[in-house]
Amino acid sequence: MAQKKEQKEQASKRIALLVRTMVNGYSVELEHEGYMYYDVQSLLEGLFVHVGMNRLEAMTKDEIKTMVEAVKDGSAIKKLQAEVNELKAAIDEQKKLIREQKRVIKESKNELNIDE
Repeated sequence: MAQKKEQKEQASKRIALLVRTMVNGYSVELEHEGYMYYDVQSLLEGLFVHVGMNRLEAMTKDEIKTMVEAVKDGSAIKKLQAEVNELKAAIDEQKKLIREQKRVIKESKNELNIDE
């Protein structure tokens, strides 16, 4: 039942995509982010990465090509898992810093209460 609900939610997602033909290529507006492509091949690759893989951040032509090649040769899963691991490590580091800051604040409050 949860799977049906998830499928329904995914089916109901809408993406605002506007493609304009320009003098020197194609301008794409996706979720209020602008992208420029200079030929049809790069337009299709860009749409595949930005829309299909939900990579809305700006990427260079080489980064897009690398991502497309990774999907073709099957190494994308490893690359994405490495990114997930890096993000998890960054989150853990941020949590550690937050705990440390909370500890310092608590100690500072305790010192202020003692002095009064």
